[in-house]
Amino acid sequence: MRNHLIGLMTLATILFLSGCATQELKEKNEVLELQLQQEEASQEQLRKDYDEQLEHQEATSEREQIKARSEIEALHLDLDALRLDLKEALRQNNIKVQQVENLTVIELDQTALFPSGQVDLTAGGKAVVKEIAAALNHYPDYYIRIEGHSDSLPLNAALKELYISNWELSAIRAATVAKYMIYALDVSRLRISIAGYGDTRPVTDNLTPEGRSKNRRIRAVIFKPRS
Repeated sequence: MRNHLIGLMTLATILFLSGCATQELKEKNEVLELQLQQEEASQEQLRKDYDEQLEHQEATSEREQIKARSEIEALHLDLDALRLDLKEALRQNNIKVQQVENLTVIELDQTALFPSGQVDLTAGGKAVVKEIAAALNHYPDYYIRIEGHSDSLPLNAALKELYISNWELSAIRAATVAKYMIYALDVSRLRISIAGYGDTRPVTDNLTPEGRSKNRRIRAVIFKPRS
């Protein structure tokens, strides 16, 4: 009898503990299920946020592309008009105007602007620069970089007393053109920059007088700055 009671008590204890374990497992499962639901909800929200962000970026990118295309088309129209103005203004002076990507480039033979070995504009040179400035003033959004270029022959003794090298001479001539535009022709100095390249950017070799003559030049590079 006693053994029977002990057996019943043991069974009851086992059942009780088993019930507790089952309840505990159930509670853990409920917690895990809740966490899983929360994680799924979080992931769904992240997906929605990502989709919305992607949609916004695509819309923004499309607007920016449309704006960029519109600006490029407007730029090309401006450049076409500017080139026509410059060609008409300069056609009598045998001066070359060309388009290089989004730049309008005016090639000026230095003999058309300066006496040999000097840095003061001739009367004819001033007239040429005046024509360029007049055309530029119709396009106030455009900037201009004046570049001085030379051949590779060393300066003679007389010029060496005035200038250290062709590089310096080319820079001074570029500055002369820029200053004439600013102070005599009312082109804003905020629109003008200068560069002296000396003989570092030849358009042809310096082996012949003709080649050296082509390399001695002033370039006016006209461009619209990025906004």
